[in-house]
Parts: sequence; C-alpha cells; structure tokens
Amino acid sequence: MERLRIDSEIGTLKRVILHSPGLEVESMTPDEAEKDLYNDIIPLDSVLSEYTQLKSFLGSIAKMYELVDILKECLDDQGNKYEFLAGLSRCFPVGSAMERLMAMEAGDLANAVIRGIPSPRGSLASLVDPGSYLSRPLPNAYFMRDSAAVLGEFLISSAMAFDVRSVEAVITRFIFTHHPDFLAREVLFDGPSERNRYLTMEGGDIAVLSPGILAIGISERTTASAVEKLARNALRWAAGAAGGELCIFAVDLPKERATIHLDMVFTMIDRDAALVYEPVILGPGRSRVFRIEPGRNGKLKFYQEDSLLKGLRKKGLDLQPVLCGGRDPLSQKREQWLSGANSFAFGPGKIIMYSCNKGTAEALSAAGFEIRSAKDFMEGGLSAFGFKRLAVTFDGVELARGGGGARCMTLPVERESIA
Repeated sequence: MERLRIDSEIGTLKRVILHSPGLEVESMTPDEAEKDLYNDIIPLDSVLSEYTQLKSFLGSIAKMYELVDILKECLDDQGNKYEFLAGLSRCFPVGSAMERLMAMEAGDLANAVIRGIPSPRGSLASLVDPGSYLSRPLPNAYFMRDSAAVLGEFLISSAMAFDVRSVEAVITRFIFTHHPDFLAREVLFDGPSERNRYLTMEGGDIAVLSPGILAIGISERTTASAVEKLARNALRWAAGAAGGELCIFAVDLPKERATIHLDMVFTMIDRDAALVYEPVILGPGRSRVFRIEPGRNGKLKFYQEDSLLKGLRKKGLDLQPVLCGGRDPLSQKREQWLSGANSFAFGPGKIIMYSCNKGTAEALSAAGFEIRSAKDFMEGGLSAFGFKRLAVTFDGVELARGGGGARCMTLPVERESIA
C-alpha cells in the first residue's frame, strides 16, 4: 500500500494523478461554454495532442495514474459502487436509474460519470430536451488540481464554487477515502458535505510551501470563511509536519476571470524562487495578504503583511520573483491570461510550462533555468534531473483556452521531502 505525502510544492515528484481529456470535452456547445466555465469550445484532437506531451513527460519521471482507472478500481466493489452512486445522487437525479447503473461494469460506469449519463428514453427530461443528462459531462475534469489537495497524508476535498464542477470533488473524495493506494489519513476539509454559497474552496488556491506553511488564495472560488475553517483544521496536519507550527498566508486576489486561483499568479519553482504575476503579487496595486497563526484556546490570530513575498521572508522562505511575461506590461497581461504563471514543479528548480509563453521563458532563462522542449526528453534521451535548473515546455495554446496550465492539470499525491 502506497502512502500520500505532500509537504512542499517542489519536492521531487513520485506520484501524480492526471485525467486525459475525452469525449466530455466535445459534448460542450458554444452556447454552453460559458456556463461550463470555458472561454471557448476546444477541439478534442488538438487538446489531446498537446496534453499527451505533458502526460508522456510526467509518466517518464514519476508514477502517473489516470483518474478513470483509479475510480474503476474503487467501483469494482459493489458496496463501493452503491455508496458512490448514492453520493452522486445528491448532485444529480440518478436515483431513478440506480438499478441500471449498479449493473454496469465498473470501467463503463467510471467513464460514464465523466462523459455524462444521458436521461433515459421516455423520461420527461428527455422529451423536453433530447440532449439532456441525468448526470452532466465533466469537461473541466482534466483540471485535476481544483477538486482536491493533499497536505502531508491528509486530504482537502474541495467545495467547488460552481455546480457544474461539484461532481469532480465527489469523485476525488471517494478515491481518497476508498482506494488503498490513495487513502488519506483524515479529511481535513470535506467540501462536498460543507459546501454552501458562503463556503467554497478549490485546490488551485492552495499551495503547500513547506511543512507548516501554506499560501491560500481568497478568490472568486475560495471564500475567506473557508480559509478560516481550513486554518483551524490544518493544525492536525501541522502537528506532524512541523511540530505544531502553522502559518497560512491568505492572499486576497482580484475576483475576476484572469485570477480565478492563486496558482494563476504565483507558483513556487525552487527553494528560493517563485514565478509571479507582478501586478497582483508585487505591484503598487498588489493583493492584500493576511498571515494566520494559531493563538490560545483554539483561536486564530490575524496579521496583515505588506506583500506575500515579504511575509514569507519573515518565516524563512526567501523567494526571489521571476516575472510571468518578463518586465513588459503587455506581455505580462497576455501571458498571465495564457497561464504563464501556472507552472508545475516536478523537483527543486525543475518545472514544466506552456511553450507559448515566450516572455516568461526568457525571464526563467535569465534566472538560470535551461529551457528545453518536452520532446527533447521524450525523443532525445535526456535526463530531466541532469540540470541544475530546468523549465520543460510543451504545446498548450488550445489547453490554455480551457483556462488553466500545467499546475491546474496535475494532482500530485507523493513527493520526496526537501532536505
């Protein structure tokens, strides 16, 4: 039995969960794109061509798992299958089809939940709308980061801000509470159960910077009330991770589409470096930052910091900023929109990111990062761990139109500890 372990953003990656985009992406019409949280519809063939570069690279350096395969293994047990469908019925009206769904093979059911379960023929829903679903397709499912986060051996199950994504958190919570290789020690935040209009939290807003230190975005998808609730519960993680020390930096992000999560403006990329979107993290109009620490008798203490990086410096994390888009304001805005700050670290000083963000790549190069294409490693036999600092690039213009980057599409479940 494997164990979960995430105590940093940059520890060498051991295990990661992905979901390859499938037919659920092409179930979306132009009329539905906005309510499905997309900027536009995207063609599956193009998306898969780009996504395969990310998947192939990560599969060459770590154990890579597909979400549908893990869910299928959980659903092989009939008791688990009934429990899962009962949970799904709290989000969608699948109860009327319970007998049929219970009779499905586990793999078929796992795929159906992602791709959508059509309304049965002859039902009123199908007569009103022949294209209706009992359980809607999940075109955002390949953004694995949003539905869950791992802290040490603990799980944060997201309380998704929009109904269209609520089932994603139901799926990942089910996996982390039923599969022996992904079993969480405890659920610190049970989003599907606790979600309401005032209490939402998504994994893209959560960064585990070191044992006992978190950065969390207060965004259009994560509320201040949810951050405070997690801060109280996270003491149980901190007790083992850092001898009881806990410090959370809550970043009050602009509530707009470009900054839906913290990882759209800030990602840690090395022991002493972070990729940042300057206007939100460093500029004169930068986001407010609140430091949260435990007080006496279970109460929390709140302090306002001048900036995220200055606050982290007080706690011994001196991160030098590398600017998304470089120093040109126009390039910064364009590349932030294309997820230029949304990199994924697979080791200290080793990240993967979109190749379309040229200004960001130049800023990384100036900071000592070797810039190489994912194809160099897949076709050229290079070792990604043979570089001191490395930024691996892969094609992602179509993927970026979905609204996320490399970090959004990855859910790491085990990393090596940072020495």
